[in-house]
Amino acid sequence: MSKKLFRYEVVGFIFVSITGTLSHFLFEWLGSSRFIALFCPVNESVWEHLKLLFFPYLIWTVLEYFLIDKRSNYFHSKIKGVLSGLIFIVAFFYTYSGITGSVNTFMDILSFFIGTAIAFIISYEFMRNSKFGSRICENISILVFIAISAIFFVFTFSPPLIPLFEDPQKFTFGI
Repeated sequence: MSKKLFRYEVVGFIFVSITGTLSHFLFEWLGSSRFIALFCPVNESVWEHLKLLFFPYLIWTVLEYFLIDKRSNYFHSKIKGVLSGLIFIVAFFYTYSGITGSVNTFMDILSFFIGTAIAFIISYEFMRNSKFGSRICENISILVFIAISAIFFVFTFSPPLIPLFEDPQKFTFGI
C-alpha cells in the first residue's frame, strides 16, 4: 500500500501545483466572478495566495479519498499536511521579505511549491506511519476543512485590516 499511496501523493502534488498555478489567474480570466472569488485569489495579498494551495488540495483530498484504500486517519493526516503547508507559506513570505525588505515574485512562487510539497510529505508520513485513528479525529478534521473554507469565503469579502490581508501592489483589502 505504501508505494501506491506514495504514487497518489506524487500525482496529488502535481495536480495541486498545476491547479493552484492556474487558479492564480482564474478570477481575472473569468471576469471577476464573485463565485470564483471564493476559491481563487482576488488580489496579491498573502492571505489570498493561500487559496492556491488550500482549495486544490481540498479537491485532491476528496478525489483521493475515493481512490485509495480507506484509512482511519486519512482526513486527520490531510489536515495536518495542508495546515503545515499554509503555515510554511506565511512564515517563508514574512521571513524572506523581512530580511530583504522587499517582495520577490520568484520567492513567492517557490514558497507555493515548497508549501505544497510539505503538505503532501506530511500527510503521506502520517498516513503511512499511523496505525489507526479515531472516528472523532476524522470528523473533527473534516470540520476543520469546512471551517477553513468558510473563513476563506468570509475574508474574501470582509478581510481584517491587517498586513496579511493587504494587497501590496494596490494597498487594498479583499475584493
